[in-house]
Amino acid sequence: MSTVSVILPSCDSEQWIAEAVESVLKQTHQDIQLIVIDDGSSDNTVKIVKRFARSDQRLVLIRRKHRSGGPATPRNDGIKIATGEYLAFIDSDDVWHPSKLELQLKAMREHRLNFLSSLHACFRNVTPTARVFKQQQLEIQRKNHYQLISKNWVVTSSALISKELFGDVQFNQSASYIGVEDYLLWLHIHQRRDIESAVLIAPLVFYRLRHDSISSSKRTMASKVFYLLSHYRYLGKSLGLRKYYFFMRYALLSLLTQLTRN
Repeated sequence: MSTVSVILPSCDSEQWIAEAVESVLKQTHQDIQLIVIDDGSSDNTVKIVKRFARSDQRLVLIRRKHRSGGPATPRNDGIKIATGEYLAFIDSDDVWHPSKLELQLKAMREHRLNFLSSLHACFRNVTPTARVFKQQQLEIQRKNHYQLISKNWVVTSSALISKELFGDVQFNQSASYIGVEDYLLWLHIHQRRDIESAVLIAPLVFYRLRHDSISSSKRTMASKVFYLLSHYRYLGKSLGLRKYYFFMRYALLSLLTQLTRN
């Protein structure tokens, strides 16, 4: 049994998959299980992953025969076979800071957390140089369900979560939720488990900006978030008119984030 099971869905990711896999296998915290679930790739993704698997027994490759069309199904497949005490997720085009897991695990134990994410740094072509962080210099910001529904602060590739929190909760596999299936899961976990999570104030994930990703289209993401808010139920009831309030907060905070980035 490993401390952390890392779940990495892939589909036609030959351009980036090696960098993502290396960033996991070269973590300073080595007690991991890396589960790569390939979602019907037609390029060289599987060959690249197999090359890593031959030299590192911590890597498990699962191949799906039919494409699911989104990351939810392969992530759920990975959760089913994960043996770690904690679950972490990384997208095939993202890269981890070398000390991501080590710093997060220490912070979780120190602050008695079972759900911790981190900040991220965006890049397009060249991965940023990893800064050295000292544990005593790092701060956390606690977040509750209300704050989460106002803005999704959890970058999926930064999340580290106690496996026992999941229970029967999983990523929604409906095509309607592609792009926000992770956001919906975080909301469900916070509500059902009545927890606070936290963000570690350090950019421990390098998030690749791609013109062809769902998240790169502001209009598409806005419609996805509005759909989620329109169907989300809190304590068994719909949000009603409050969905417009939360959606306006989402739009405003997204705009502020974009202005800050630029």
